[in-house]
Amino acid sequence: MKVKDLMTKTVFICAAEDPVIIVAKKMMDQDVGMLVVVDDNLTKKPIGVISDRDILNRVLLKKLDPEKVTAEEIATKKIVVITETATINEATAMMKKNQIKKLVVLDDMDNLKGILSQSDVVKQFISISEQLADLSASL
Repeated sequence: MKVKDLMTKTVFICAAEDPVIIVAKKMMDQDVGMLVVVDDNLTKKPIGVISDRDILNRVLLKKLDPEKVTAEEIATKKIVVITETATINEATAMMKKNQIKKLVVLDDMDNLKGILSQSDVVKQFISISEQLADLSASL
């Protein structure tokens, strides 16, 4: 199974120059805990990620002004990416190695294609387990 088969294709983004207050509002409106920071809204090349925890730790607890601090200033720039054609085994190994729960998924041209989370993988595992249980029950 490939990453593209399980990834979430709807990716919520923010531009590097977006103020953190806008980033937080986007997270709230979309009910997500992470946005991919892109260099601009046209090319959508990922340059980082911002989580709700980043906003808390890097802005609010430091008493910085969320209307003046930009997404780029607080984003985690060392993002871990994987191609959509990689296997799920490769993806889970990468998550484990880097101690992360989400991977940014790119195509062969480094365009943003999706997000693969641990929960995406777990849902598939549960589905397969249920199918095997149903198969065993029918034999």
